[in-house]
Amino acid sequence: MKTRVISAIVMFAILAVCVFLSPFTRVLLICFCALVSVFEMWNALKRIRIKLETIPLIAYIVLHLVLCLAEVPAWGMISLYGAATLAILCLCIVRNEAKSAIGTLFVLNYPLLLYAFLMWILLQKGWQLPVATAAFATWLCDAFAMFGGKLFGKHKLSPKVSPNKTIEGSVCGAVMSLLGGVASWYLLKGSMRVSLVETIATALIASTMGQFGDLAASLIKRAAGIKDYSKLIPGHGGMMDRADSLLFAIPTGWFCFKIFSLFS
Repeated sequence: MKTRVISAIVMFAILAVCVFLSPFTRVLLICFCALVSVFEMWNALKRIRIKLETIPLIAYIVLHLVLCLAEVPAWGMISLYGAATLAILCLCIVRNEAKSAIGTLFVLNYPLLLYAFLMWILLQKGWQLPVATAAFATWLCDAFAMFGGKLFGKHKLSPKVSPNKTIEGSVCGAVMSLLGGVASWYLLKGSMRVSLVETIATALIASTMGQFGDLAASLIKRAAGIKDYSKLIPGHGGMMDRADSLLFAIPTGWFCFKIFSLFS
């Protein structure tokens, strides 16, 4: 537990510095996390005999970083995604690697496309409130889902995917995630025109999607027969073990605020 707490403090410090120092450090951090995640996914999928073509995946996320910093319109990023898809298919056709094509296209979409979207969000005006709401809600949800599951857990949420998660723990986490919405609204309410109720609703929806993100990552780990994606972060596992929930929660939070802002 001591190692886990120390690692969490160090991670939070690095995250805070990179996020608030400059737009460049924000997206550079996400790019680094994405690159690490590629190799973690490569290691996981090779255990079930799926080979990844890592070069087009790395090229995609690095070029997406460049396009974000150059403030290229959305059509440029969509074109890059299309080009990466074609490159992967052409490479696998030449090598006659059907399973490799399926696995590489999967990783292009999960997690890389979500990382790419996260980069774009962090460069948009008013990114602070949706990101903070989703992140606070997800962290609170994760923590109290664990404690709630230990205290009250009786019914398994998804026993074949993540045996330790319970419905009672999930409900505890979802309820406590509402505090993340309250905290982020009072701290950053001037950055977007949304109400407290809308922010709380966003926190609940985002944290719920974060739980699905956790289960999605667990699904792959279960198939690969591994407990963690890597040992990169002492006491926490790998990058994918830490980012899995946020990759679902933050884009969800962004969409929720955009939808709410249309009616405000």
